[in-house]
Amino acid sequence: MSLLEIEDLSVDIGKPGGALHVVRNVTLSVQRGAVLGVVGESGSGKSITALALMRLLPPGGRVAAVAS
Repeated sequence: MSLLEIEDLSVDIGKPGGALHVVRNVTLSVQRGAVLGVVGESGSGKSITALALMRLLPPGGRVAAVAS
């Protein structure tokens, strides 16, 4: 049984010229008792992904798609 399961998470941030796609198609699963580390370059979307999971996106941010 998964404690957390995300499938195809995408996040957009609204800008005056249109939406900026900051996270695209993230899929992950965390089992009870497991530890997950998320690594990547600066600006790769790690913090925005975590904020989306907690429903704490900045103004203009929205979850564009999630399947699970």
